[in-house]
Amino acid sequence: MATGLPATYASIETARLISVFTEAPARLSAVVHNLEVKDREAQPKPGKWSIQQITLHLADAEIMAAARIRQVYAEPGSHFAVYEQDIWAEAFDYQHVGDKVFYSAIMLFDALRLATGKIFSAADSEDWHKSGIHPEWGELTLRQLLEIYADHGERHIGQILELRQLLSKPLDYPLLLPERLY
Repeated sequence: MATGLPATYASIETARLISVFTEAPARLSAVVHNLEVKDREAQPKPGKWSIQQITLHLADAEIMAAARIRQVYAEPGSHFAVYEQDIWAEAFDYQHVGDKVFYSAIMLFDALRLATGKIFSAADSEDWHKSGIHPEWGELTLRQLLEIYADHGERHIGQILELRQLLSKPLDYPLLLPERLY
């Protein structure tokens, strides 16, 4: 098990990270807007996920994130459940879902981020030091969970933008965080 999280975002104000965290669903919607199913399912980088798989992953990962954040806030010291993202992608067949499931995943991501953003916005200085145990990173504070999941949305938005470029469907869309957390 690793110990700790890199301090990449330590100097970024909490309010800014909350903003990046809560803006992610609208940003995801913007970067997948007007893509045809064939573009969403295309895999221009062999062995890497498609835009569709990334989108479905974001929704499922957010379920885990929402639970972890709530555990830390309400039950500090909790151990977080572990999951294997590649197993979930295969088990839930992210690559072959219709429009209804694809857009429902974006709505789920949005609903969870909205509800969790309210928890972050209500946190006081003591709450940010509450912690839980992550299966890979070890002990993580509420603030560090904010960093991880603000980064997570931006990480995958960046990947979608890269895939759009490879598909000759470029979109000039800036990333909100200057570098990746890990």
